[in-house]
Amino acid sequence: MVEVFSREDRVLLETVAKELPRVRELLEELLETFDILGDRELMARIKKSEKDEAEGRLLGFKELIRELKLDEKEI
Repeated sequence: MVEVFSREDRVLLETVAKELPRVRELLEELLETFDILGDRELMARIKKSEKDEAEGRLLGFKELIRELKLDEKEI
């Protein structure tokens, strides 16, 4: 019987097969990142939000609850 794959090849293939779901997940995350980075309108909104945060124009959760006159216990 002729072996097509060496022991080293088999170990490598097993490793790849085991890691394939994680590689797929990373590729999906990368594609999502490219989609976001390629959306000029979305990137402009993100940059504006970052500026708002840096300049203290955002409300914290408790401040928002108070402003909306909600009871924190109900949320």
